[in-house]
Amino acid sequence: MKKVLLLILTMFCFSLYSQTKGEKFTILKIGNKYSKETIVSAFSKADMCGNFYFSKPNDITLDDGAVVRFLSKTEQGLTSNLSDQCFVVDNYKFDKIVWSISPNGFVAKGHAVRPNKAYIKE
Repeated sequence: MKKVLLLILTMFCFSLYSQTKGEKFTILKIGNKYSKETIVSAFSKADMCGNFYFSKPNDITLDDGAVVRFLSKTEQGLTSNLSDQCFVVDNYKFDKIVWSISPNGFVAKGHAVRPNKAYIKE
């Protein structure tokens, strides 16, 4: 009886530990412009599909220095409500983009500036 009770208790503890409650991101660093609440609110309502790796985290930097980590599919576990189409292969290289949060609370994605080859003189 004690072994069964111990087994049930162990399984219960592991199930609590392994659940991330549907979290898709975590904040690693708070910058000097946005509060934690602002960041959580903006990223909770944003569609960040395509910015997640399958088995490694993806860190993005906001314009104030804040760092937000998108959890991988592996880290999200069974609680993930994202489809497989929202995840990219682990060797995919994202451009270095500076993100921001607009005054109305939406995530804004900056774009990397690339030189136009038509205007480059060699």
